[in-house]
Amino acid sequence: MALKKVFQKYLSNIFISIVQQGNEWFIHSKVVQNGILRDKFSKNFDAKEYESIPVKMQEYLENLQVEYNFAYLALFLDSMGQGAINGTAGTDFGKNSVDIKSVTHFDINKSWSVYASFIDINWAKKLFTNVGLDFIYSPFMVKYSLIKKSKFKEKPILYMLNHQDSITISVFDNGNLLFGAYFKTTTDENLSSGEEDWENVEEEEGIENITELDNMSGDIGELDELDDLEDLNDIESLDSEESSNFEDISSEDGSLGHFEDDTVEDSDLELFGRDILIYKYLTSSLQEFYKNPLYKSSFIDTIVIYDGYEISSELIGMIEDELLMDIEMNKIDISETICNMARQEVLL
Repeated sequence: MALKKVFQKYLSNIFISIVQQGNEWFIHSKVVQNGILRDKFSKNFDAKEYESIPVKMQEYLENLQVEYNFAYLALFLDSMGQGAINGTAGTDFGKNSVDIKSVTHFDINKSWSVYASFIDINWAKKLFTNVGLDFIYSPFMVKYSLIKKSKFKEKPILYMLNHQDSITISVFDNGNLLFGAYFKTTTDENLSSGEEDWENVEEEEGIENITELDNMSGDIGELDELDDLEDLNDIESLDSEESSNFEDISSEDGSLGHFEDDTVEDSDLELFGRDILIYKYLTSSLQEFYKNPLYKSSFIDTIVIYDGYEISSELIGMIEDELLMDIEMNKIDISETICNMARQEVLL
């Protein structure tokens, strides 16, 4: 294996990140040879079907796998059955109402754990069965890699990863995870195959070549997979609103006025509704962290946001004014981050 790595770095290696955003698959690729970035490019495909990936997308990925000496496909896992907890033992999972026998899990630095339901992992493997997957990355690990690059602070900080379809919230104190939560920001309920017989899914022996790990973090635990997952969160979704055309409105004592060419765009309404939802999830997470004796809570005065989509200035102002918290904004590219993580694991 070590000898292979010696020669591999001199050949072409392509790292392909696969991220679903709304109704599109975003495919981002980076070609590395002899430690040098030779090329990078992106392509989008329709993602309205949940039972399979588009034929053209499959052909595109297959062609990349043939064209380069080494090809690695990394999927961003964006489904409900996942989370992160403080602790690594079965009792720790039990305290957090997670059945350890129902999830794929591994520990980070022997202090905290990331997990995903076997159902979700199985769905991802089935979706990409014709091309294969080399890595499946939890949003918690994506965020963790970003935090480490900026170095941990010696006080509790709330970190939020903003993806188009979800937000991931974590509280870290100098590298130790105190709290983790994952929320969907879309109304889509078809996050995995709805026809899967959850009760009769058979246990697998393991995942070949599909890992959620970060070599930079040190020790990683073994992956265990079984067949089900308890519901983690009941998410209240907001229905998308359509823009309205405002007509003149009159009252008995005169005109109340009207909006001239100030019709609200659909995208603005959707973003506003999404901001309200994010604020709701943020405040509920803080309440849970402070009030639940399960968590070793400490006062938090700073939020670090890794923004991979769009956050409005109104939401920022609401957090600063209502929650009296300082905000540090970092605009990031999730696809780029995933490519870098896969490269780190393979070549470094």
